[in-house]
Amino acid sequence: MRKATWVLVGLGVLAVAEIALLVWVAGEIGVGWTLLVLLALAAVGGFLLRREGGKAWASLREARDDPDAVGRKVSDAALVLVGGLLLMLPGFVTDVLGILCLVPATRPLARRGIQAVLNAATRRYRDQADLLETKLRPDTVVRGEAVEDAQRRPRPDDPTVIRGEVER
Repeated sequence: MRKATWVLVGLGVLAVAEIALLVWVAGEIGVGWTLLVLLALAAVGGFLLRREGGKAWASLREARDDPDAVGRKVSDAALVLVGGLLLMLPGFVTDVLGILCLVPATRPLARRGIQAVLNAATRRYRDQADLLETKLRPDTVVRGEAVEDAQRRPRPDDPTVIRGEVER
């Protein structure tokens, strides 16, 4: 299946899980309390988004002076934005994911998870880009000459035989 299909299936599973969890919680504590908890979590999400978002924005401004820390600061700012938006969505699963992205103590865990997903999604393209870069660099060609050895004829399954094309 294509990646877009997997994303849609994942969003569908998330929606079903959110609804099932909301129905279960509403059955346990009541509809009114469930709505109150959801509103409280959305308010906390807005508060945390505002507070941590301000800190992330300030760290992005400081990152101009420290180029080595730009990657981490940009990913932190993106995680704060995603975390706040997830907290504002109704549902408990998205709230847990949002808290993981927003709280500074758990943000490195969320960053590693996102990096693993992005690395897996872009591995094929990174490999192709590396191969293209290798082909385009002039210093990757090994200069030499082929010498015919009349006494030794290699077998087809000989591991010392290098098959390929000769470039001139």
